[in-house]
Amino acid sequence: MQFSAENLFNLFALLYVFRGIQLMVQIRKEWPLLCTEPLTRAKKLLADQAAYFIAVPFSVALHEFGHVLATWGFGGQIGRWHYAAYWGYVEPLGNFTPPQDWFIATVGTLGNIVYGILLWLVLRRHSSSSFRYFALRAFRFQLHFALVYYPVFTIFVPNISDWRFIYNFNATPVLSGLTAVAHAISLYFFYLADRRGWFEMVGFETAAEQERFTELKEQWALNPHDRQVVMRYIDGLWRGGAARQAQTQLALYLQQYPDDAGGYALLAGFQAGNNSHVPAQSKAYAQKALDLGVTDPHRKALAYRILGEYALERHHYTEASGHLSQAIATLTSTLHKGQPQPGEQRSLAELYSRRSLVYRRQNNFDLAYQDGEQALQLAQTMGDNGRAQHYAQELAIIQQHAGRPLGTSHNAPPGQDVV
Repeated sequence: MQFSAENLFNLFALLYVFRGIQLMVQIRKEWPLLCTEPLTRAKKLLADQAAYFIAVPFSVALHEFGHVLATWGFGGQIGRWHYAAYWGYVEPLGNFTPPQDWFIATVGTLGNIVYGILLWLVLRRHSSSSFRYFALRAFRFQLHFALVYYPVFTIFVPNISDWRFIYNFNATPVLSGLTAVAHAISLYFFYLADRRGWFEMVGFETAAEQERFTELKEQWALNPHDRQVVMRYIDGLWRGGAARQAQTQLALYLQQYPDDAGGYALLAGFQAGNNSHVPAQSKAYAQKALDLGVTDPHRKALAYRILGEYALERHHYTEASGHLSQAIATLTSTLHKGQPQPGEQRSLAELYSRRSLVYRRQNNFDLAYQDGEQALQLAQTMGDNGRAQHYAQELAIIQQHAGRPLGTSHNAPPGQDVV
């Protein structure tokens, strides 16, 4: 039997159904947890997956049923039809006018948009942030599907004809033209909303972190011109996973305060965080922050770290270790002034790990091992088992490369603070 495109789509749908069932089982088990705060990274990931694997089959059903209702409304009948949870089709039969063909094709996509809007409207005031986030992400996916993916898919894939009917300018020049204008306007506003982070929510690993950010947001609303408060709020958005909201607010901030050193340090961090490698522009912003005299220790440490990472990627190891040592010294000074926060300890542990890598590349295994132990100790102090396991594995690799016993009996080099 020939393996057709329909069979391939059905196979993919079967795999997606299996994943959707897995998610529903997981959600059932974690239901009490999902109904409580805060919105953790794990909950956000689960909601993102649910927005596709669980919400989509309903939208596909509404899409196809929209075609059916429109066909019946114009006195037609349905010939072949198919529904496979994540895709489907209906074959309208009848003598339809070109405007009727246009409407039958259009109503399915309108169903996707209305479905996304209704999901958001129903759940946007839900007491649980997990459900609010699910609704927001499902709304975004339906808009992206209706405005971007499906038009491209149906125009270029044979036998799937919705948007070829919608944009049949020879048959329906006015309707197709009006659709093109509405489509372009909708795409523009969707792009702006997505770019500005409208579909994002800030997440937290603990209720205490959520409470601190809520207080910070209230301070920001009451004191929108307090530069320290604004910067802390932007940093909180970024750390909470609302990267586009943070970038939008930072762009507005730098328009108002173009010589703010801390702002450029954050901008450098944002750009570096969006890339697998440190871009030259990020390095330039980090250097500008230092040249302007950034004083906030966290942003100063961030600027030095970016310079260190940039040098490390280019095998400038002496320069890299110098910048990373500056970052460690800057961040360590804040830990000695009060109760350290988990985020500060994580950052410091990662700095030690990165400098350990630099030393390892220089074949300075004693210093590499000592920094690795510092990273491991901080991870254990935080109770971060995942990081602790990773750092322990790095220590084993260093030990293997050294080919001899290593320890921490020697003194720390200049610029290194042992905590």
